[in-house]
Amino acid sequence: MEGVIFIFKNRSQTKKVRYYEHLLEELIEGKYDQMYRIAYSYVYDHEDALDVLQDSFQKALKSFRNTVEIDNFQAWFYKILVRTAIDQWRVKRLRPFGLAFEETIELRHFRFDQSEFLELKEILERTPSPERDIIILKYFDGFTLQEIAQILNLNENTVKTKMYRSLVQFKHLLN
Repeated sequence: MEGVIFIFKNRSQTKKVRYYEHLLEELIEGKYDQMYRIAYSYVYDHEDALDVLQDSFQKALKSFRNTVEIDNFQAWFYKILVRTAIDQWRVKRLRPFGLAFEETIELRHFRFDQSEFLELKEILERTPSPERDIIILKYFDGFTLQEIAQILNLNENTVKTKMYRSLVQFKHLLN
């Protein structure tokens, strides 16, 4: 979270907006590294990942006045983050996954030799979205299926089906 500055100009005096701003500050302080990894896994560039985060924070702040009620604040914000990262990725036409994927594996203490790691990385790069997104959010970022469904704006059963099919495909490709 180094270099992040919280500047909330033109703060509204409504309790709802102040409450959501407070929740956003807490989320940034507690989950910044995870948010950065998600952004980076889409754009594959440090500066672009920081731009995605900044844009996501701004979108969240702008929407507070128009939002009636947010049931799950973290899932609501991650939906903004993932959509912003996807938009940035489409603009840059970059392939997802890079060092962030490697760092995630390292952080999760998986043990792969170099050839296994490259094979897994290649399979994930070829996996279409939203299946790739589901696998990353579930196995590398630790989200529940319900949270993934909220983030990707999919039905929870759809998430389960896509995840199952992806895992079957992974198993087949890895053997």
